[in-house]
Amino acid sequence: MKINKIAILGYPISHSLSPVIHNYWLKELHINGKYEAIKTPINYFKKTIEKLYKKGYKGLNLTIPLKEEALKYLNNKDKIVDTIGATNVLVFSKQGLIEGKNTDVYGFKKSLTKLVKRKKREMAIIIGSGGAARAVLYALIEMKYKEVILFNRTRKNAERVKKKFLKNFISNLKTEIVCNDLKNIKKNLEQTDLLINTTPMGMKGFPILNIDVKKLKKNSAVFDLIYNPLETKLIKDSKKRGIKNINGLDMLLYQAQQSFYYWLNKTPKITKKLKKILEKEIK
Repeated sequence: MKINKIAILGYPISHSLSPVIHNYWLKELHINGKYEAIKTPINYFKKTIEKLYKKGYKGLNLTIPLKEEALKYLNNKDKIVDTIGATNVLVFSKQGLIEGKNTDVYGFKKSLTKLVKRKKREMAIIIGSGGAARAVLYALIEMKYKEVILFNRTRKNAERVKKKFLKNFISNLKTEIVCNDLKNIKKNLEQTDLLINTTPMGMKGFPILNIDVKKLKKNSAVFDLIYNPLETKLIKDSKKRGIKNINGLDMLLYQAQQSFYYWLNKTPKITKKLKKILEKEIK
């Protein structure tokens, strides 16, 4: 009986929850398959994907530092991958082609819709300018936010992201994109409807992100893409102030759900049971 083989590549990779999620779904849907984590430094990437394709893998998830490196090896990519400049899903075809997808945009949008519902969508702040920040920016444009401010320690990096987006959305960009230095963030906190952290600041083993949430409006919302720990300082501070907030666990699950669909043409269910399993893994 044919085994559906899938993997996630990255370096480091031992912390990944993707095998827990996908192996749970394979079992639930009675699919004969296996999802594994393969430690892949950037200089072994090309060799690894060639080897896995030959071994009959359906496709792969990619994490740091491979999401941008992978663009060199794609035969096909969609508009999202092209605009963001990062892919987190590879689909192998029988014809030997590698297709690049990005499910981070889908994952973020699905999670954010739960958080903001009927809240105002005037101004959003994104902290960071990496692959995750670009996926978030893409989603906010699709959700018709009027203004998005990119705050980064190096403003030049944020300007580069803006330039790429302006080029790719030439005719129909209704969102104003503004770039600024992270040290100036205080000035804009009072006006923002949504604050999003896309950096690793606050993650286990990283310094905390020092943002004074007292400056935020009570009816604003906070989205921290980090899910380990489940409650970062940013989330804890928001809770204390009664500000609606969410961590990155739902986003992880939704992006995984769409990845699973691309490989196996089935949409698995995100259940409370699965979320509890993951929360236990994190703790």
